Formats: sequence, C-alpha cells, structure tokens
Amino acid sequence: MKICLVGYGISNKKLVNELLKEGNEIFVSQDKEFLEEDKLFFKFNNIKFEEKHGDLLKNCDLAIMSPGINPQSLPAKIIFDNNIEYTTEIEYSWQKIKRLNREALFLGVTGTDGKSTTTSLLGHILKYNDPLTFVGGNLGTPLIEAPKDLKNYVLEVSSFQIFWSKNFFTDIATLINLAPDHLNWHKDLKDYYETKTRMLKRTLKAGGIIVVNEDTLKDISLEYFVNKNILTFSKNMYDGKYIRYLNKSVKIENESFEVDTLKEDLVAAIVTALNLGISERVIEEAVATFKPLNFRLQLIDQFDSIKFYNDSKATNVHSAYSAYKCFRNNSYVAILSGIPKNEDLSILIEELKIYAKLVIVYGEMEKEVKKYDINDKFVFKKNLEEVFLYLSEVCEPGDNVVFSPAGASFDLYKNYEERGKHFNFLVDEFKRGYYEKF
Repeated sequence: MKICLVGYGISNKKLVNELLKEGNEIFVSQDKEFLEEDKLFFKFNNIKFEEKHGDLLKNCDLAIMSPGINPQSLPAKIIFDNNIEYTTEIEYSWQKIKRLNREALFLGVTGTDGKSTTTSLLGHILKYNDPLTFVGGNLGTPLIEAPKDLKNYVLEVSSFQIFWSKNFFTDIATLINLAPDHLNWHKDLKDYYETKTRMLKRTLKAGGIIVVNEDTLKDISLEYFVNKNILTFSKNMYDGKYIRYLNKSVKIENESFEVDTLKEDLVAAIVTALNLGISERVIEEAVATFKPLNFRLQLIDQFDSIKFYNDSKATNVHSAYSAYKCFRNNSYVAILSGIPKNEDLSILIEELKIYAKLVIVYGEMEKEVKKYDINDKFVFKKNLEEVFLYLSEVCEPGDNVVFSPAGASFDLYKNYEERGKHFNFLVDEFKRGYYEKF
C-alpha cells in the first residue's frame, strides 16, 4: 500500500518504523523543509518525500494526517478533491491493537480544558489498580509506542484527532467540558462541538459508555441513544474533602486539587474509575500519590507571602477565565500573553477588570486586548522579562502572581512547555533579586 504521512510531527515520526515493518511504500509530505537527519533517514529507507504538498500526496492510497493539519489547507483540499482515504496515527494504532488484542479496554478523554490532567489522573488510578495500563495519545506518547498486550489504554484525544479519524472510538469516553476553542482551526463553534461529540456518538453506537459533564448536555445532541449508557457528573460532587457519587464516597487527600478549576478534572477521572468497578480505597490511595502536571495552575514558589502560579497550558479564554475565577477573593496580578484563537475575550476582560489587582499583557495578545474596553489596571510590556521587572515594583506581601495566558505560545515560544519553563526560571531570578534588596 502507498501510504503518505501528511506532516512529520511527533505522532507520524513514531509511526514510520511500524509502517516500514509492514512492507508499505512510504511517502512523506509537508510544506516546509525537513531536518537533515530526517532526509538521511528517508534516503536510507527508500522513503520518498516532498517539501511542498503535491504529487506524492496525490498518488497515495492512504493519507495519515498530522492532527494539526487544518481542514481548509492545501493538503486537505488535495485529499478531499481526489477522494483519498485518510486516517490518523491514533486511529491506525488503535485498529492494529484491536486486531491483536481483542480484550483490550480503551478509554478516551476529551474536552476543551483539563484533558491532560484528567487523562493522567485516570491513567494513574488504573495503573495503581493494574500495572498493565498505557497512558498517552495527545498527552505526549503516541499510541503506536504502546505495547500491544496491555489490558487498559487511557488516551487523551483532541478535536483534531477526532476530525481526521473516520472510525476511532473508545469503550469508555469521557467529556470533561466544552467551551469555545480552536476557532482558528474549526469552521465555527458548532463544528468544534460536533467534532468533539463525534467520538462520544461512535462509542455509544458501539455499545460503550460515555461519562459527560452535565453542563455540556445543552451543547451536544445525544437524544437518539440509550440513556443507561450516558453517565453524568458535576464538579459540585466535590466538597473539598469528598467526592460523592451515587452510593460511593471517595476521600481526597491531595492538596493539588484545592484550586477550584481542577475540580472537573478530578471528578471526571474518579467517576470514570468508579464505573470501571475500581474500589473507593484504591482510588483514594492512587489520588493521594498523584503528582499534578507541570504548567497546569501549578504553585511554583512562595516567599514573603507572595505566591507564583504557572498555568502556561491555559491557551484559550475558557481555561484562563476558570483559573482567574479561583482568585476572586484574593489579591492577584494576572499575566496574559500569546496568540489569540479567534475567541471573544469579553468574559475574561470583565472578570479581570473587576477582580484583578493588575493585568500585565505581553506578546501578540496586546493587539487583541486593546480591541476591548479596558481600564487602567491593564499594563502592556514587550516580553516576560519586562513583566518581571515590573512585578518587582508592584508586588506586595499577600499577592498572587497568576500566569494564565489565554493564548497559544507560538508568537515567542516553541510550545507552552517552553513558555512555562521560562516563567519558572524568571520566578527563581525574581526570588534571588527580591532577597538581595534586604
């Protein structure tokens, strides 16, 4: 079979060796220059490649799409115009494992915010209960790298992966929440929501179970399916000490979840685990040992009663708004940055105008914020270094510095991780300079 990898990101790179072992003829097509090491690998393995989408893509039997390929882009047009079959790494790998391991249980986690935390926590609980568990997908480790003989596969699934997959579903699918996001990629909000719902409907059609945030039911259409397979949850099930679900009660002893915006992630993971028959005791022990993900409203440091929170992973309005709401009753300095995603910032701007002590904006976000009716709390800087210089002038004991950007990182950084690491580095520098004043 002639298979073309469209885009050569992490997932497609990991897939190449598997495709070669199967004896396929491989093409690689992208619209930018390949690294020299990639070109050497292609030549050694007789893989044809093109640095502008064209004939190789047009003449393949199957296109495996990098999830970020926009449906309005040139390669998408070539695929649609030529009726080329397409799939994604996650779907290709899922089909392969399903053929070899019919007893495997697949769990998919999707939503607008909190996918990574929920997937990691759910995976941690399942691993605690049974070590034969893989955790990955959009979270970082592609499914193709998973052993084929495990019992459980816990996958974070993005709307991009769902869009480019035709048949992929999981035995249990969890929807954490829905809010506007990726509107620079999806046609509109309806398209974004319908794409997210597609995996849920496939799961229900196959006789699986979905676990859904009750707040999302108004935004998705599931009325044609059997209600017994639709389980709902709410962050209100968590009172800060216990999660109560039906006749079960799970005690939470992990300070990471004291911040309100993480409640949905926690409840979604635990309700899913409970419906797998995992005992409350096992869940409690697993949650107690769970370490939160980096850059997800993470408390980085505190000194002289000043706390620094890193939420670099908040790349959309809904995520940042949820984070800042947690600090309404505290003095806080908000930091916005990055590339907006064609979202309405009104709700976030109004939140900050009322409750923030100060709002510092840098990067591409400056142009977007200035389109709104803002007040004198908003201050604009060129970069994060300038932000911290300004913080040294305005921070006081009792303040919370909250870095929840609300935009993608690609204006100044390779990804949100690099942006988050830069923030952490500058917190350390700030701390040293702070104590040198005395």
